Amino acid sequence: MSAASLAIREQAADWVVRLDEAPADPALQRDCAEWAARDVRHARALEEMRRLWGAIGADTPVPRPAVRSGRRRVAAVGSLALVLLVAGASWRLLPWRAWTAQERTASGEVRQLALADGSRVTLNGGTAVDIDLTGDARRVRLHRGEVYVEVAPGGKPFVVIDRDGGVRAMGTRYAVRRDEHDTLVTVTESRVQVRPSAALDQPVEVAAGRQLRFDRQGVTAPMADAPPQALAWREGRLVFEDAPLAEVLRELARYRPGLLWADESALAGLRFTGVLPTAQGDQALALLAAALPIEVRHATPWVVHVGRRSGAATPGGLASR
Repeated sequence: MSAASLAIREQAADWVVRLDEAPADPALQRDCAEWAARDVRHARALEEMRRLWGAIGADTPVPRPAVRSGRRRVAAVGSLALVLLVAGASWRLLPWRAWTAQERTASGEVRQLALADGSRVTLNGGTAVDIDLTGDARRVRLHRGEVYVEVAPGGKPFVVIDRDGGVRAMGTRYAVRRDEHDTLVTVTESRVQVRPSAALDQPVEVAAGRQLRFDRQGVTAPMADAPPQALAWREGRLVFEDAPLAEVLRELARYRPGLLWADESALAGLRFTGVLPTAQGDQALALLAAALPIEVRHATPWVVHVGRRSGAATPGGLASR
């Protein structure tokens, strides 16, 4: 392999890792798409590395036993190491905890786990968790993605822990979603206590029907009412009410493998009201294209661009209803 080809594969691997860590970053998506469009070799290398990444990463369903054997985990990590050594990717960027988590889901996959204590945990697409019921508390460690927990009453405290802190159940049902810069908690029953990991204040209590965003330092946005369809993903649906198209596409990108890049400035003013499937990304894009003056272009199966349809005027506001 030539030095130029190896450099391109290294760059492609770096893009894939960075996008895996920040899948909803529009600037990162734009920069990667521009890099892929610059040279057909870039697009091919990006597709190849995305397939290799997905083959043993979070986008591939894992065997169903609740805890994978140590031998299987070592084999998965060894396979990953071999792939990335060939590609020349940087070891320091690897999301090892997400890749070796006990339970993972693919993009668009929703799976429910029944725990030994009677609780249930539903994993959204692209989610990775470790579950430990043996210590002084029942813990779900969220490495990426989103979980909805239905806590069995009684027993030890139940806590969902992620990068930003802990969310402790108080006899409740709630969702925890790890985003790029902070964490979103949505409570559907009873209440929870949110404790940012670096905050010295008392924990913040969130009641049923409310949402709260927080990071390691504290609350990042005022507490708000939860939208009625905030957790429709559990039924494989995304529900939007007069939402900016750029926001719709950012949310849809969480449920499909590869890179979904949108020219947000050209799409300004377009809004969408409707329901999209989480498990059929191309179908969801087709529904958007049928409802709005946009065109969807597939540079590769893994790189998709959404822009305004040629000749379409920029409206002050347009919604599909």
